[in-house]
Amino acid sequence: MMGRRRMLRHGVAAVAVVLLVVGLSRAGLAQPKLQGVGFAMPTTPPNLVHIPVWVAQETGIFARYGLEAKIFTFEGGPAALRALIGGRGEVLIAAPGIPPFVAAVAGGAELKAIATYAMKHPVAMVVQPDIRRCQDLRGKKVGTVGGVGAYAEVMAKGLLQTCGLTPRDVTYVSLASAARVPALVSGQIDAIVMHVDQVFEAIKEKPSLRILAQLSDTLPKGWYAAYITTGDFIRSDPQLLQSVVMALVEANRYIYQNRERTIDIGVKYTKFDRSIVEKTYDELARIGIWPVNEGLHRELVEGGLETEINLGTIPAESKPTYDRTVQFAFVRAAMTKLGRWTGDPRWH
Repeated sequence: MMGRRRMLRHGVAAVAVVLLVVGLSRAGLAQPKLQGVGFAMPTTPPNLVHIPVWVAQETGIFARYGLEAKIFTFEGGPAALRALIGGRGEVLIAAPGIPPFVAAVAGGAELKAIATYAMKHPVAMVVQPDIRRCQDLRGKKVGTVGGVGAYAEVMAKGLLQTCGLTPRDVTYVSLASAARVPALVSGQIDAIVMHVDQVFEAIKEKPSLRILAQLSDTLPKGWYAAYITTGDFIRSDPQLLQSVVMALVEANRYIYQNRERTIDIGVKYTKFDRSIVEKTYDELARIGIWPVNEGLHRELVEGGLETEINLGTIPAESKPTYDRTVQFAFVRAAMTKLGRWTGDPRWH
């Protein structure tokens, strides 16, 4: 009798183990496969302003929407845009500065902005100590990243215009993103447009350097950047793009709510010292650089398009319309689902 009971207990235990193993196996099989999304980012390494994509990946925001980002970095917006247009299908979304995007749309490319990580220009022209005013740039060496037509070059051109100079009055020196600070500190160049973290790094290494101008003041109606995709992608998988936009909006909001974690991610990917990333975060958060709502408002986009005409990026007769430039439906739907943030003048 005791033997039978012992056998029965062993049998029940064995069945329980089998059921547990089967249950775990089924649970494992039930895990949804994450869908890969390729991003082409415009600097190597990124600056803190570009960090939302990495935040969404590192914090699991993308995963909650069934996404896994594959992030490629490039030397300038034109290269990032080419990866989207002429690549092998690995890139779904590019995040260039606006000049190469607008030039491509004006030239007939079917591209649209579906979201943004910054509308205001988060950059400054930093110069050697002997340059006291814009006119002093005549005959100087100005660093550019990404070549003519890339964001840094167009911003430099915009500043030169304010004092009657043109690119012919300076000498452009082509640089990699990571070489901006060393080139200025060493005297290889006399001036360059820099992101906020690069400004802090350069002045830390060479305190005599000067900020000649903040481009958000020089070009107050400028439009800095956007997440861009093709008309084909919009038609073929709008649900995927909607999930991407939802995740990116959540990432922008996460940044304001989680200073320390955002700084950790910034240090990991930008490669700047923590003190530089902390100062940069505080400055960018102070001005509300990362949009928490739609971002791509008509008046901001159209002001940016007019600025590109004034800078010579596109001729006036080729200016694309707002609807040809922006697919607003994705951020509008995101606001319907997530709700809009209010109560702070930074939120846009």
